[in-house]
Amino acid sequence: MSDFAQLKYVDTLPRSNKARRLLWGVVYQLLFRPTPRWMLHGWRSWLLRRFGAKVGVGCRIAPTCSIWAPWNLEIGDYTAIADGVDVYAMARITLGSKVAISQRSFLCTGTHDTRSLLRPLVTREILIKDHVWVAAESFIHPGCVLEEGCVVGARSVVIANLPAWMICVGAPCRPLKPRDITL
Repeated sequence: MSDFAQLKYVDTLPRSNKARRLLWGVVYQLLFRPTPRWMLHGWRSWLLRRFGAKVGVGCRIAPTCSIWAPWNLEIGDYTAIADGVDVYAMARITLGSKVAISQRSFLCTGTHDTRSLLRPLVTREILIKDHVWVAAESFIHPGCVLEEGCVVGARSVVIANLPAWMICVGAPCRPLKPRDITL
């Protein structure tokens, strides 16, 4: 292939999406990001709701997390998103209640079709059910479902659905052992 002009990437995102992300970026930089980490969780949740996110009660969302498109985000009650988390919500991301997304994890709903040299955008939703803990620096691939109560070990790479109430680790992430709960 010597004529790369015919392989130019075609951006299919509508301008309205880009305009909303630009406005969100300004609000994020001026009103969301500069807030103290240990307070104003309600303020950050309120800002996200203004941009179409559904955010439950008692959520703790760190000011240093990055949310690509709040209107594609749904968060249950008492869920925490830690510092440096990248919520790349090109498609819907649903987090259940009592979910913990630890530092510098990446929830990614967008990729490209590797079967085409044009690399068209492909998006798939992520669903993380109640009581899930995604440990630090983990990567969640587009289209994955993390069933209720599963734990994703630190620095794991999730490329497939994970079962309920299991501790899962690795790259690729696989079930290791049952998650025993004691109160």
